[in-house]
Amino acid sequence: MDYQIFAPSEELKDLVQCFWTLESDPNAPTPKDYFLMADSCPEIIFQYNEGFQGYAAQSARIRFQHSIPDKFDVGKKVGFFGVRLYPHAVGQLLNIPANEIVNHVFDFSDLFKREGGYLADQIYCAIKTPERIARVSDYLTKRASVQKMDPIKYFVDQVIGYRGSVDISMMQQSSGLSIKQFERRFKAIAGFPPKYFARIVRFQAIKDTYSLSQFSSMTSLAYSCDYFDQSHFNREFKEFSGVQPLKYFKPLHQKNNRSSNKYNINLLNTSKQPLFDGYLPCGWFV
Repeated sequence: MDYQIFAPSEELKDLVQCFWTLESDPNAPTPKDYFLMADSCPEIIFQYNEGFQGYAAQSARIRFQHSIPDKFDVGKKVGFFGVRLYPHAVGQLLNIPANEIVNHVFDFSDLFKREGGYLADQIYCAIKTPERIARVSDYLTKRASVQKMDPIKYFVDQVIGYRGSVDISMMQQSSGLSIKQFERRFKAIAGFPPKYFARIVRFQAIKDTYSLSQFSSMTSLAYSCDYFDQSHFNREFKEFSGVQPLKYFKPLHQKNNRSSNKYNINLLNTSKQPLFDGYLPCGWFV
C-alpha cells in the first residue's frame, strides 16, 4: 500500500500533527486485517474507496482518543485520507470535554452537522491530496479560531514530549491546583486521567524506541522504555494492543530489518517519505 504523510500549514501546526493518505497498491496484495491500538490522539478519517468493511465505501468519521484495541476487516481496495490531531483539538474544535467521548467513533456529519457533511462530500469528490488538504485546512482554521485553550494543555504537551516518562505529582504541584482540579482539567483535554494518559503515550513510544535502537531482547526494550520489568511490559503492551509484544515486533523486524515506518515529524517537512511496512501510529495491518 502507498502511505504518505504531509505537514500542516503554519496556522494549523499546533492543532494538526499531520495529514496522511493510504491507498491500495495495484501491484501488491491488500492486507486482510487491521488491528487498532490504544491512541492518545484523535483522528478524522475520510474513507473514499472501501477501506474498512464495517463502514460504507464512502464515509467520514472522527475517532477520539481510545484505550481499547480493536480489529477491522479490510476491503479489497483501500482509500483513506486522514487528519491526525493533537489531544486538545477535541475541545478546541467541538467545545466538548474529551473525557466525555473517549473510546468512541462518531460520524463526522453528526458532530459537525451540515458543514461537516458538505466537507466530506468535497473530500470524496477531490482527485488529488493537495485539494483535500486545502479544504480540510480551511475548515479547521475557521472552526478552531473560536475556542480558547485551557493552560493545562501545557502539561498534556509535556507528557507527550517526554513520551510518558514524567512525574505527574510534580506536574500537579507546579500547576498550583489541587489533585482533583488538576485531574479534572487534564482529563477534559487529554481524555484520560494524567497517569493513565502517560501510560498510553509511553506505550505508543515503544515502537519508535525499537526502531531507533538495537535491542538484544524484549527485556532490554522494556527497561529502555521505563517499565519495571518484562512482565510489566508484556501486560501493558497486551492491554493496549491486544497482542503480546513478540507477535507485534516479529513481523516488524522481518519486514524491514528494523528499518520501520517510524512516525517522524521531521520527515513531514521534506519530500522523503518512509516506506510503508504495514504499521501506522495507531495500529497495524496484517
